[in-house]
Amino acid sequence: MIDFHTHPVQVADLFDDDPTLTRAVQDVFGLWMSPQPLRTYELHIEEAGADKAVAVPLDCTTAHGMTVVSNAQIARLMELTDRVIGFASVDPGQEGAADTLKRDVREYGLRGLKLDPALQQFDVADADRAFPVYQAAAELGIPLLIDCGLSWAPKGRAELARPLALEPAIHAFPELQIVISHFAWPWVDEAVALALKHRNVHLETSILNSGTPPESLRLALDRIGIDLLDRSLHAQVVFGSDYPRVDPKRVADGVRGLGLRPALERKVFNDNAVRLLRLEGTAA
Repeated sequence: MIDFHTHPVQVADLFDDDPTLTRAVQDVFGLWMSPQPLRTYELHIEEAGADKAVAVPLDCTTAHGMTVVSNAQIARLMELTDRVIGFASVDPGQEGAADTLKRDVREYGLRGLKLDPALQQFDVADADRAFPVYQAAAELGIPLLIDCGLSWAPKGRAELARPLALEPAIHAFPELQIVISHFAWPWVDEAVALALKHRNVHLETSILNSGTPPESLRLALDRIGIDLLDRSLHAQVVFGSDYPRVDPKRVADGVRGLGLRPALERKVFNDNAVRLLRLEGTAA
């Protein structure tokens, strides 16, 4: 089982050599919890039943003048624990972002790209800035995990994160595997429509509104029907928690409580992520 969406913004080891990280986590990411031992992060993953978790950084240089965990810090985390599958992040507003992505993925062995248009404050359909980054990810053969829908970060701008705005990029880069986080709540219908139309679009389960994770999942998925997931999107949904904003165990319990067929549940929790991350033949 793989958690496709975690932020290692509480791992104390990453704060030791970075005096700016506390301010980035608090002022940009909007989280005020104290740093914790790496083992606490691992235990949250294990309690959910996951073997590994995707750990994501976020480069917010243009919008906020800092990174919320850097690519190099993700690489360090991968050295500290074998539970982590590292992703990269680059800032589309920075010159040479595509080249930076290629360099860091190759140098650090990172397996995906994380973008958050609401917090990074860029236009996902910007052909001059965003498209070169998508092109680089497609050439590298890595998936893009992109936040859509409600941004819980106080400085996030949800208007920049509507899933339908992604369609020009989806058309331009059909080989790029795109994972839309949070089922894009509250725009679940838009995200599902994109996934139904485009087989390179995937959906991730860290839906959270004002209820508990199980309630949020049920509220969103009841609108589209579990049968639709089973019939048409069985290969396009992955489990993700958005830890530490949400407890991975509670999200996992919410998915298990949906009553999915065992084969579909196995795809959501593991098989679809293994394929996207190209982990076939490795211990996942």
